[in-house]
Amino acid sequence: DTMAKVCVVCGQSAGLMCQRCGESYCSAVCQTKDWQRHKYFCIIMPPLVAYRDIRTPLAEKQAKAETPAIGEASANKTPSTPDATVVVPAFQPKNAEEQHSTKWRQHKLPVGEEFFECRVTAMEKEGPFWVLDLANVESMERMHDRLLHLLQNGKLTPAENIQLDSLVVVTADSKVHRGQVLSVDTATKVAEIRLIDYGVVVPIPLQDIYAPISQMAERKAYAFRVKPPTNTGVQVNKNLSLRLLGTRTHDGIYQVQLKPKMTIPLGLPVQMMQLSPEVKVIRIFDRNAEQDKVKQVALLQINVLDHINKDLNDCLAGKSGQPFSGAIPKGKSIFYVASRSSNGSFRRSFLLDLIEKPTPKFLVYEMDHGCVSITTELTRIPSELLGLPIRVFAVQLDDDVPQSLLHEHTDLAVKFNMETSKETTLRSANASLLYKGEQICVARLSTFLGQASDLGHKYWREPIANGAFVFISHVESYKEVFISSKQCKQYMEIFKSLEAKCEPFEDSSEVPSGSIVLVVSQTLGHFRGEVSSVEDGLFEVLNVDTGACHRVKLSELRKSCRFLENLPVSLMRIKLRNIWSIPETAVPKNNSASHMLQVLCAQEEELSLEMHDKSTATVDLFFSSGEQRSLAIRLLPLVFEKMSESPNSNPASQEATPSAPFVPDVSAAAALPLSPPKSPDRVETQPVKRFYFKDLTKKLVPLGDNVSIMVLSSQELKNSGYITALYFELQSEAESLQICFDLVASHGECAHNVDPDYVPCIGEVCIARFSEDKVWYRGVCKEIKDDKALIFYCDFGNSEYVDFKDLKPATSKLLHFVYATKCYIDGFDKTENLKALEERLSRHRNFSCTVLDGPEADTRLIRIPHL
Repeated sequence: DTMAKVCVVCGQSAGLMCQRCGESYCSAVCQTKDWQRHKYFCIIMPPLVAYRDIRTPLAEKQAKAETPAIGEASANKTPSTPDATVVVPAFQPKNAEEQHSTKWRQHKLPVGEEFFECRVTAMEKEGPFWVLDLANVESMERMHDRLLHLLQNGKLTPAENIQLDSLVVVTADSKVHRGQVLSVDTATKVAEIRLIDYGVVVPIPLQDIYAPISQMAERKAYAFRVKPPTNTGVQVNKNLSLRLLGTRTHDGIYQVQLKPKMTIPLGLPVQMMQLSPEVKVIRIFDRNAEQDKVKQVALLQINVLDHINKDLNDCLAGKSGQPFSGAIPKGKSIFYVASRSSNGSFRRSFLLDLIEKPTPKFLVYEMDHGCVSITTELTRIPSELLGLPIRVFAVQLDDDVPQSLLHEHTDLAVKFNMETSKETTLRSANASLLYKGEQICVARLSTFLGQASDLGHKYWREPIANGAFVFISHVESYKEVFISSKQCKQYMEIFKSLEAKCEPFEDSSEVPSGSIVLVVSQTLGHFRGEVSSVEDGLFEVLNVDTGACHRVKLSELRKSCRFLENLPVSLMRIKLRNIWSIPETAVPKNNSASHMLQVLCAQEEELSLEMHDKSTATVDLFFSSGEQRSLAIRLLPLVFEKMSESPNSNPASQEATPSAPFVPDVSAAAALPLSPPKSPDRVETQPVKRFYFKDLTKKLVPLGDNVSIMVLSSQELKNSGYITALYFELQSEAESLQICFDLVASHGECAHNVDPDYVPCIGEVCIARFSEDKVWYRGVCKEIKDDKALIFYCDFGNSEYVDFKDLKPATSKLLHFVYATKCYIDGFDKTENLKALEERLSRHRNFSCTVLDGPEADTRLIRIPHL
């Protein structure tokens, strides 16, 4: 009776079941929720089918059918199920009289003498329990899956004359298992069966017992019986680490050793610091005007255990790494890992958060170095290094300490009071800090796991060191700018990846002033912001990583996450040396110095920092390319020079590019006077105005069902699983894009706009001559290599290296909408044969499909029917 079945997830009436194992579900939603548990029984998630009893109808079929011979199934047609890749099972029933192998009486044990991961499948009252080696789970599930397939297709024969201690096939809980007969009660028609792949003993009605087949008898039993010195903490379905200590006893029990449980050392190393109290200041968290009530906080590092990094990397170099095979926790649990640092070595770390798509990125706190970093590689910490204490801890100062004594790399000592010194597992404690034997303050020491909010700070601020390479992120005026470290250039891609992770706000009341948000805007791009105010439905948001302020709509805001909150902020507002003291009354409003700064900001020109006065943030910046030149000296004569009107400022020409925001004229720097001012006259050149792809408006393929798209390129299908496609809502859009293509081709063939010195910037929109048809198309510069640029043809989705001579800068008239959309194919598996799909896409460029949000920003996920 269908109504008698209930969903295993929600308990509601279930009219569907898993096609492979018969588990009851009410909908595909509940099946998906249950997959993390259910996948251990069904290797690949099958489609749901209408519910039917998997035993009774098959018994009726067997009454009419004879037992097939070996190889008979190979003549059958492919099963008419939605899973078109079902393979004819290797297990085939044989004649009942044929003698079966006795291998099933043996046990499939792990190879070697190392600890192995296993799952407890059954427990006995006396102490022994049954385990299954996790390395064999997939093989066992494939075997059970094949047995189920045989049963559903009426290929198994009901058992007759059931013998004790014999091998049989049984159905239990809508699943099919191998079993060993322990007893038979003819009165109740029930047999006691041990499921040899799990070890559990269950009563099975005789009608649910089937004769074995020879192939299943040739497989060793997957579960085996073990007994450690103690069963403390052992329970069914729990994973353990065991090691076999020898052969099994006469009663079939293997003696094993439980792997000692290592505790993550989260306490302060009190006893260690009593013996070696020397510590070093490695980081000081500066207080700003809004944090006067927050005590001065610093991170201290103990001097002992300085060999821990070498030991960690020696251990990992001597043995194969143990990458994480399970799911990484997404909650606020403590996850202890070894992470690959920027210098290539591994360091002990706490995982703060992660980004799963498109490429996994992990935000970690390096516990022995007191810094937050981004990595793409994690591995398990060797057991011999798990119990060592954390080298870095936080300290809150109760007294004011002279700045001359408290700065990075200062050597101090810690002295605990008598009561504290007796404790061994403290997470926080009071102590005195000593400098050269003299007490300088009383402090509160505490364990620190990497989140700045635990120290009363909103952001993890990474100071910019003197001599570091930086770029100008925002221009305030001719004398003040914001600079960021060059590592922040990768943040844009990170913020795009976080769009799928951060949820949108439903109401403006959910966005209080001061909250951290992710901004997702077509015009402003993706950035991390802090809400300062709201007015007329628009939010005033400060870009935390550039210093710029923007007004955005509620629909452009996303909720924060731990990755966003703990990603280091490396931003500094500076005054330019020799420039900041010039009064504003002496400087033209539209001066060339401000324009040059805007150009450098748009280009993200790499500069080196030279600090002159840290207290007033007065610095100079030097160009890193060629001979070092001072930016302050370069700007000084330009401060008093009024910027001339650009010939491209004609309003009529601006109307042709409604989607393109203002981009500074980056060639203006070449037209500025050289230093010293009395240099020989230079040849005037036509200014080149640069436009960037990130600023163009993208008209992506719309979301929905039965969306008609046209394939432009499928060259990335084999490697990355996506195609490039477009969608036109109106015929006029296609005509407008064709006009743009004609303009690009005409502009490229024109001989009057050749610039032999033109080299595009990374991310700049230009026009390039395609090598195959020698026609000019719009492109985006992705990389510079020797005298060539890697050009991504943004209207078609393909890329190639192009000589500089075949490149020209784009004009404002060519900044048309971008329709080409990167579309990932749902269910893509690069291990499968994609020839049929490639041929289909080459024959049918236009088709309808379901379109969903893609895994990356500005991408889509498509479901092609009958794929």
